[in-house]
Amino acid sequence: MSLVLGVDAGASKTLALVADTNGRVLGLGRGGPGNHQVVGLDAALAEIKRSVELALAQASKPPPLDFGLFGLAGADLPVDFSLLTPAIESLGVARRVSVKNDTMVALRAGLKRGWGVVVISGTGFNAGGIGPDGREIRLPGLGALSGDWGGGGDIAQEVIRLVCRAWDGRGQPTVLTEMVLTALGMRSVDELISELYQSQFDSDHFDVRRLLDLVPLVFEAAYMGDTVAQDLLVRVGNEVGATAGAIIRRLGLESTDVEVVLGGSVFKGKGPLLVDTVTQVVHRVAPRAVIVLPEFEPVVGAVFLAMEALGVEVNDAVYHNVRASLPEELQPKPQRGWER
Repeated sequence: MSLVLGVDAGASKTLALVADTNGRVLGLGRGGPGNHQVVGLDAALAEIKRSVELALAQASKPPPLDFGLFGLAGADLPVDFSLLTPAIESLGVARRVSVKNDTMVALRAGLKRGWGVVVISGTGFNAGGIGPDGREIRLPGLGALSGDWGGGGDIAQEVIRLVCRAWDGRGQPTVLTEMVLTALGMRSVDELISELYQSQFDSDHFDVRRLLDLVPLVFEAAYMGDTVAQDLLVRVGNEVGATAGAIIRRLGLESTDVEVVLGGSVFKGKGPLLVDTVTQVVHRVAPRAVIVLPEFEPVVGAVFLAMEALGVEVNDAVYHNVRASLPEELQPKPQRGWER
């Protein structure tokens, strides 16, 4: 029986799964950041290799496997693929490999059929889609450079701005102020501003990656009724909905029951406000659209794509086997985080 490898490498972590073509997961490996735009090619490749080796060791399967599908954050422009594809091939872990942007593996993780739209809001922000005719669209996903806003990094920066404006009187008071200061171990907004200012010149002074820890606080504050936090989530929801709507229009899917997959950690936040806002905006463009919070993590989507590349149908039996064999940390969760 053929064996496949699925990899999802992002800005904060890398996951690798080894599975057979019946959908039985045999090994899981975890590594650090695998986005070459964030940590550099050598460091990203080392983490990808480490996660793959751990998955192979757990599966007790030596390389090469039959097919490897690598969903890589940072695989955005042709120049990225020209750099990343030979680097991945050089690992020698599979007889054939394919490199895709991580948006596409997240899309496949959520779809029940072969076409649909996905918006990713994790550390960063990206979106794409595949039409019934196989036509594929994907945004560049380069942040402000390509017009993107709405990822965890953007939300965290906006939280800081809102807290500062509440402090100096230009904005509304918000419970986010105390929540942020407590989370970052700061005594005052003065100290917060000073620490962030100095971090621009000394990366060892304050690790700005800690700001991502502020994103869940927005959901907590909104759920408590804080209007500043609620307004921020509505802004994010409007942006996600507008982005999905743009992809839907470009693919000509306005009159279909297109699946719109919402992938990434931001959509796992507490409360219905964000997803409900996205739903309203999308339905103005495509009234029959179905909003999907994916059952599986994107790395499972990479496995599905690898299987399909070998001509294997991902059917109900495959789904059953995947669910039965996934490690606990990747087991499907309830689709709406506030229902846990």
